[in-house]
Amino acid sequence: MADDALSPVSSARFSVRERWLGLLLFALALGLRLWVQADYEAHHPQAGTPVIDEASYHEWAKRIAAGDWLGQGVFFQEPLYSYVLGALYWITGPSLHAARVAQALVGAATVLVILLATRRAFGRGAGWLAGVLWAVYRPALWFPVLLLKENLFCLVFAGLAWAILRARERGGEPAAAAWGCVGVLAGLGALLRGNLVPMLPAIALFPVLGAWTERRLCRGALLQAACIGAGALLVLAPVALRNRAVGGEFALTTSGVGTNLYGGNNLDNPLGVAAQFDWVRTVPEHEADDWRHEAERRTGRALSAVEVSEYWLGRTLESVRLHPSEHAKILGRKLVLTLGPHEVPDNHFLEWDARYVAPLRLPWPGFPWLLAGALPAMALLATGRGRAALGASSGPALALFLLFVLYLGTVVLTVTSDRIRWPLSVLLAPFAAWSLLAAVHWVLGPRRLVLTTALSVAAGLGAALVLTFVPVLEGDAWAEERAEDFDERDYNLAVEMVRAKQSLAAAERIAAELATRHPQDLSVELLRAEIEANRALALFQMAGQSQFEGAALRAGRELDSALARLERVGLRGTAVQRHRADAMAGSLLQTQGRFAEAVVRLDRALEFDPEDSELLRRRAVCRANAAMGLPAGERRSAELQAAARALEALPGSAADEELVRLIGLIRAAR
Repeated sequence: MADDALSPVSSARFSVRERWLGLLLFALALGLRLWVQADYEAHHPQAGTPVIDEASYHEWAKRIAAGDWLGQGVFFQEPLYSYVLGALYWITGPSLHAARVAQALVGAATVLVILLATRRAFGRGAGWLAGVLWAVYRPALWFPVLLLKENLFCLVFAGLAWAILRARERGGEPAAAAWGCVGVLAGLGALLRGNLVPMLPAIALFPVLGAWTERRLCRGALLQAACIGAGALLVLAPVALRNRAVGGEFALTTSGVGTNLYGGNNLDNPLGVAAQFDWVRTVPEHEADDWRHEAERRTGRALSAVEVSEYWLGRTLESVRLHPSEHAKILGRKLVLTLGPHEVPDNHFLEWDARYVAPLRLPWPGFPWLLAGALPAMALLATGRGRAALGASSGPALALFLLFVLYLGTVVLTVTSDRIRWPLSVLLAPFAAWSLLAAVHWVLGPRRLVLTTALSVAAGLGAALVLTFVPVLEGDAWAEERAEDFDERDYNLAVEMVRAKQSLAAAERIAAELATRHPQDLSVELLRAEIEANRALALFQMAGQSQFEGAALRAGRELDSALARLERVGLRGTAVQRHRADAMAGSLLQTQGRFAEAVVRLDRALEFDPEDSELLRRRAVCRANAAMGLPAGERRSAELQAAARALEALPGSAADEELVRLIGLIRAAR
């Protein structure tokens, strides 16, 4: 296509006018993100409380900022985001506001990198339009308020796309350095999202593929591929060495490969979305240990971090071998969900957050808009006339398309969700921008759509419509799934309110509404028990201060009701629910001075997590108090000795005043 606006631009130079336009685009993108952030921090109930993965990254970054740069064990989560966040906290202090401002800046910078990549692939006009599309893309406005690694990954991923296109144009020694830069960016991406690890070999072959598609000699292409590998190794080798030195095992990035594959490819998760398993708590600080404990329970032996990953990988492959058709259906559903219109929630839910954040309720373009615009251009790659329409060479467009397919494949093979598919928009925006400008050019310009191009466009739009309107679940099942997504976020909000000991009345209202809609849900029963327990403790305090007549009686009733609920959960709940119920019941029984009963419940809780330091401490204290209440005799003496040994074995017991006092009392009683 002769129009310069729709032809690839090799030169990276910008005119003075274009530089001013770039500054305005950056300001637009940054201003929109700061606007969403300001409204989020002013009105969202969880703005001051990071949850789930956010909380994990926040706490990890605080430890790094405090000087704990090596950490412990083999990495279970990709580390780069937490280290970058930790460096920011070292400068600003552990400020959520500072982190969100930094992520808004990162998002605005990503817009400019997308502009540069699109400009090299499709021309100046398409570059500017792609930048604008991503600047106003709804998820890209939302994610910067959340402390999630995808914020940094999108910048690195866009940089990787731009670096690949840039390296294709170089020759001689500069090409080696340019392809080495591709490897470095790919390695950084692998330290942010595990998806890039299996993509690394394919990315390393991009120079060879480029030489082959352009029907030229591959002289030097293998060297360029080696430069990509060397660049990636330069980034990943220190992490692998750190895992070996600190964790005692070799792991290139993390030990979570097997669990990630199992999470999205098992018969108990037919949609392949982020799901909670019976044996895994939805708290990242416990996640690795819970997967390990369950694997050890099933195998009957202790397992290292790498062996745990290998175990769950083996279970996944075995299930695929035994049930190939069911797994094929799971993969199909994940593909439709990943390319479908809905933002499938993971830790957060866009539509739920939009209830509190007014800017997110505006009609910003979402994923279906980008997909519907991008697929016609992708379809043109399949035809000779279409490839000619994409510019003098289809190589840049093909490189972006292959990167898109590779990332999409890794999503479909693992777990799909809104934040995992978000980076796909980085690659969809260039194609969508070219399609829109090409349509205007063909309608208003001297050319008209030829039959081949028209069929390609029709095929692309048809595929987008199918992915948008074909339901993943039949009948009202999808509507019910979305309703449960809203309820789950309400539940999480109520739990946070209770844990923070704020707005207990509001949490109780949410719990009552959830109980009406889900009368058999034991998670709601746990929530109501925790609310009653907190209310009972508050009443006991009032009774002790003589502030309220009858407070002790009411507190006793609340406590009995909470214990009855916990008993029901302990009998019928999942492993995680039983653990929570027993741990909570043990704490409440300790508060009542029923130490022997508390020991029984705490022992049951420790069966799920035998390494929980807080439960071990609580059980040791209850066991000591129960022993001191026994009548004099051999049994009392033996129990006191055992209790003293348990207390002394607790980490930090020598510096814990309460434990030192209790050990002294036991010795005096003996």
